[in-house]
Amino acid sequence: MRAGDLLHRTPGCFQLVECRDCRHVYVSPRPTRESIGRFYPQDYAPHTPRGCRGGSASTPPGGGAASSPAWYLSRPIRLVPGLRRLYHWLRESYGEIMPPLDAPGRRALELGCAGGRFLEMLRGAGWQAEGVEPASAPAAEARQLGFRVHHGAFEPGLFADNSFDAVFAWMVLEHLHDPLRTLDEIQRILKPGGWFIFSVPNWACWEPAVFARYWYCLQPPIHLHQFTPRSLRRILAQAGYQDVRVIHQHNVFNLLGSLGLWLRTAFPQRRPGPRLLEFIVNPSVGGQLALAPLAKLLAWLHQGGRLTVTARVDKAK
Repeated sequence: MRAGDLLHRTPGCFQLVECRDCRHVYVSPRPTRESIGRFYPQDYAPHTPRGCRGGSASTPPGGGAASSPAWYLSRPIRLVPGLRRLYHWLRESYGEIMPPLDAPGRRALELGCAGGRFLEMLRGAGWQAEGVEPASAPAAEARQLGFRVHHGAFEPGLFADNSFDAVFAWMVLEHLHDPLRTLDEIQRILKPGGWFIFSVPNWACWEPAVFARYWYCLQPPIHLHQFTPRSLRRILAQAGYQDVRVIHQHNVFNLLGSLGLWLRTAFPQRRPGPRLLEFIVNPSVGGQLALAPLAKLLAWLHQGGRLTVTARVDKAK
């Protein structure tokens, strides 16, 4: 397949190829580590200040103002049996999850921490959190929140052996030139029994086959790799991880984004395409609730467009 980045409208057309042996899909030829940065647009959502965006194109927010009281806390709503539980069930997407905190002082690292939104969640849950962020502006933003953030790439030797109890990477692995080396390095810095939890787009679902070059998560060349549940299990086993669990997220943003890209390309003067893309960045609570049954059905069918993966290092490490 040859395709360009229709989402960010960066110039260039790139070839995606599939390995004949393992069926892994990747961009080839690809930009070098030194040149890849110019393919990221200036308004790339994870790299912009949180006050200037409604959320990340990779991980949309829950929607609604943080200062507004939850509607389900109002007295009339609380009187309806089970409604609050139903609301939380519908909203749960499994896009970002944390392992249980079994002792105080546990250390966590987030790769690609952006402006520190998830680091704040970790800190609120009792973790000692820090991050790695290649872009300078969001790294500075996270530091202003009081976090230790390493500005630059996640390179070997950045941290000592057995430094962390958990490492998180939300929509990061597809951007890396050498995911296997990164998996080895993460295992080195994790303590015995530590968790590696991450998310990636799902190449094995129906969306790429139907939408082809309009697929929302294609985004070449900044998405250098496309993973499947099978390929993830293979590379994690190759790197020595255990207890691997692959979760299909309850999320249809890829579907909406793909429709939005097709509509924006086919009808550039009309609003439906841009409106769908705007909804993904700043979704309404009502819209998410309306889409939740479809998202849960697709996840149940193992056709979710995004995957969350949990894995642990060998406890006898």
